Amino acid sequence: MTSTPDELISTGGLAARVGRSPSTIKFWETEGVIPPAIRIEGSNRRAWKVSEIDLIRERIAARRAERLSGPGTA
Repeated sequence: MTSTPDELISTGGLAARVGRSPSTIKFWETEGVIPPAIRIEGSNRRAWKVSEIDLIRERIAARRAERLSGPGTA
C-alpha cells in the first residue's frame, strides 16, 4: 500500500514503523522529542502525518546519540 504525504498514521502505526512501543511514542510526544500529534476530533486519538515519519526517525536517532554520548562517556 502506498501512502500519500498528508495521510495520517495512528500512534500504533507510527510505533510499528519506527520500532518502538505506542507508550514510548506518547511519552516522547509529551517530552517534546517528536512533533505533537494531530488530535482526531470527536475522539481521544492521536495521529501523525506520514510525511513526518522521517523527521521522527531523525529525532529518535538524535536522542539516542545524545544519550550515548552523555556525561561520563568521554
